[in-house]
Parts: sequence; structure tokens; C-alpha cells
Amino acid sequence: MYEHSHDSPESAAMTGFPDAHCRVVSSRVLAEDAYVLLDTGSPGQPYLYGVNCHRKDGQWFEGASSNGPGWEQTAHDPDLGTLSWWGDAPAGADFIRVAFEGTVIDEPIQDRVYLLVWWRVPYPSEWPRVIALRVNGTWESKSDLGLSS
Repeated sequence: MYEHSHDSPESAAMTGFPDAHCRVVSSRVLAEDAYVLLDTGSPGQPYLYGVNCHRKDGQWFEGASSNGPGWEQTAHDPDLGTLSWWGDAPAGADFIRVAFEGTVIDEPIQDRVYLLVWWRVPYPSEWPRVIALRVNGTWESKSDLGLSS
């Protein structure tokens, strides 16, 4: 399989998608690894799609991708990978609070979408959990918002 190189992980992630129907929602980079979250839907009908990317010799390449968050082996160690956790947020939400492996993280929400990434971690025995979202300046629990994840 021939891989096309790119100057940025965002460009690599968009490989195969027409510019008119794809935009970068968010991305994270750590050293030679990146995770890019795309919206491949039509206007008013977002469809999120995540792409793992890697850098080699200064160029970025597209890796495994999925239409849902998850874990993907990305390091040389087969037991370690990148864990992505993302999704839609309600209107007015600007932060999400997520619990994972004994820590609680507050992450900003952009364009009604959240993205969290953990690098070089083993496959999780328990997945991250949404605890709350800050909506219109007030923290609300996921049960108050009717969220299941």
C-alpha cells in the first residue's frame, strides 16, 4: 500500500475526503503521533470521524480511522496505543468533565464537540466516563442532561 505524505496531521487525516465535505473539528499532537477529529457530514448534519496519524522523517501519514472513539495500537509496543474519547455536546456547553483511571479532566468543547486523547496507554479495562458538562456557565451532571456516556 502506498502512503501519501503530508506537511500536517490535519492534511493527512483528510486524505480521500473532498474539501467541500470535510473539515477539521479538533486535533491533538504528541511527538510523532496525532489524532484528528473530522466532520465529514453535510451542513447542519455533522458526522464525526477520527483519524490516527503518525510522523516519519518530518512528514505526516494517515493511520487507522473510525466513526467512533476508541483505542488503536500505534506504538512499536503492541500493548500500547492511542485512546480517543469524543462526541457531540449540547448547545451552550463549553466544557466537559471526564473521569478516567482515577483522574478527572476538564476539557474545552469547540463547535459542540469534545475530544480527549491519551497517548501510549494499554487497552483500557474501563472506558472514560462523562461526569458533567458546563452549560451556559453552570456545571450539570450527565444524568441531568440525559446523557448515557
